[in-house]
Amino acid sequence: MHFGKHARVRAVVVCVLVFVAAVPAHSESGGTDSAAGNAVPPLVQRMVGTWSVQEQMWPGPGAAAIALPPAVARRRLIGDAFLQEAMEAAPNPKADRFTRVAYLDYNAVDQQYEYFSLDTRAPQMMVEKTYALDARGAGAVDGPVTLYGGSFVAPRWGAFVNAAFRYRLVVGKVEKGRQVVELYLTPLAGTPAREFLAFQYVYTRQR
Repeated sequence: MHFGKHARVRAVVVCVLVFVAAVPAHSESGGTDSAAGNAVPPLVQRMVGTWSVQEQMWPGPGAAAIALPPAVARRRLIGDAFLQEAMEAAPNPKADRFTRVAYLDYNAVDQQYEYFSLDTRAPQMMVEKTYALDARGAGAVDGPVTLYGGSFVAPRWGAFVNAAFRYRLVVGKVEKGRQVVELYLTPLAGTPAREFLAFQYVYTRQR
């Protein structure tokens, strides 16, 4: 009987430990941490939804903007960690069809926002990251956020042919159902290297 009592006590202790280990950890803000250990930053949360998008491009420094046909972007959270954006041309028989897929997340380990995009109009992967944020972390940053990329070669961009560019992306705040995202390019050939606004997405929330 004495042995059986201790065996039952050990069994109860083991069950309690297993239960505690299975309970998800909670952040200081009270929310459940995601699989990546991150709370979703306010900026990312506010970007979820369906958006109408007006696009403009600039073929070079000092050039006039070229308005592109309207597009629609659908943004959703994946695993409470990543924002996925799928953009395509709005229904219009005269508009060329395209698909643009992008992902945005906050990497709490490196204290960086990370962005990845792929566009069928210029089929190459583009990756951008922020520099490490300050001790306040992502929760204190609701935009704008500047992400820096490496370089890529564009077969044609305005008067540029097979030209290499350095690039950076600015993801603006979401204010009153509107957000602006801008892509800046710097030619790597020629002097002086002059950065210019190359692409702008103006998002207006549908729902």
